[in-house]
Amino acid sequence: MTLLIAATGLRFSEVAGLQWQDVDYANQCIHVRRTWIDGKTSEQLKTKQSRSAVPMAAELAQVLREWQKTTAYVNPTDWVFASPKTHGRTPCVGNMLVADHLRPAAIKAGVKLIPGQRFGFYNLRHSLSSLLITGQKSDVRTTQDIMRHSNSATTIELYTQSPMAQRIAAQESVLSAILRRPTARTRIRMVRRRARHG
Repeated sequence: MTLLIAATGLRFSEVAGLQWQDVDYANQCIHVRRTWIDGKTSEQLKTKQSRSAVPMAAELAQVLREWQKTTAYVNPTDWVFASPKTHGRTPCVGNMLVADHLRPAAIKAGVKLIPGQRFGFYNLRHSLSSLLITGQKSDVRTTQDIMRHSNSATTIELYTQSPMAQRIAAQESVLSAILRRPTARTRIRMVRRRARHG
């Protein structure tokens, strides 16, 4: 579930609402047709764009196939992430998954969680947008389509952040141009070049 949200940017309510019939292996996509919120199913999605097909790379499809072999609930109308506590009648509960699994895994991985600040699956959605645009240099339109936002302003203004190291590098570039001196990276290259040529 965590990998699915991290790779697709699906909202938790959309993932909870997925049934196996929504996973379209043949066309490499996932169809979002319903959400599961507060113990109820709804076919009314957040926006019109939310209904767009979600891309599913071969590696993600393989992970879902493996999960399908593992879970006891594999019929087309079974929940992809069915709750064993309810014998598959309902999906798993998000806040319990965060408390029992996601938060401890984040702490173990070295994520600095700020006391009192919300942390959950939605963080993965924000991280995806930031990684695609600032890390992978994906174009805004592709990222907007992956995130299924109605407009690019939402993608850029609300979801995407640049890491501090990237901001510092950009600032160094500006200072280098203003002061007409090489950046730290350029100085290192120059030293290496001199060392090679004696």
